Amino acid sequence: MLLETIENKLRALFEGTLDRMLYPGISSSLSSRLVALISEKIASQPPATRRAPDLIDILICPDKWDAWQSARPALEDAARELEAFWVDQGYTFLYSPRIKVIADPDLSAEAVDIHVDYAQSDSLQGKTTLQTVPRPVGDEPIPANAYLIINGKEQAALDKAVINIGRRSSSDIVLNDPMISRDHIQLRAEQGKYLLFDLSSTGGTFVNNRQVHSAVLKPGDVIRLGKTLLVYNQDLPGSAETKTTLLQTQSEP
Repeated sequence: MLLETIENKLRALFEGTLDRMLYPGISSSLSSRLVALISEKIASQPPATRRAPDLIDILICPDKWDAWQSARPALEDAARELEAFWVDQGYTFLYSPRIKVIADPDLSAEAVDIHVDYAQSDSLQGKTTLQTVPRPVGDEPIPANAYLIINGKEQAALDKAVINIGRRSSSDIVLNDPMISRDHIQLRAEQGKYLLFDLSSTGGTFVNNRQVHSAVLKPGDVIRLGKTLLVYNQDLPGSAETKTTLLQTQSEP
């Protein structure tokens, strides 16, 4: 009966967004699976531990990224409800529960996978994040001669399977723009192309003047992060080398 109480609360939170944006009934299945997996994880620990899992990963198809992005407020509320429920049952958390929505290219459009686990002592705290699923480096061919032109001047080669771009000093491509998040976007090689994923950035990511959360990049695409403009280019299989005319661009206000 107690588990039904938290399931009903979660379902009520998800119905307004997920049932409408994805398909009817997902709120019910997601709620019951979340509660069941957390309960199973708790049951697998020694009884004296009395600790509840902090990390919840929801893996989804990249095509559904925008729909899940719209559900972020509901996921944040769900994290708080889960914390309150298990604390009331006498359990503790190392950190407040953290829900991550992860884009996994291996999943079909309607598939949703859920993993729960315990945070380590050095894990980052937070409520919800969106990111891409880790993939083994070298599994996918790297797009041929791919590169970015930064603000019409600097050229940055794209020669890795996974490329992180942002203001963080450890990023693969560091952009010194105060309007860019530390971890702003990630490029991931997939079937000879680069997929772009916005990493829940503050200012958003725009491709050809359209805000996106994920996109398959094509030669000539213009990516805007903060006040920085990036022009993407690559050699396409079976075609002559694509050349992009570089125009001197001005930073937007």
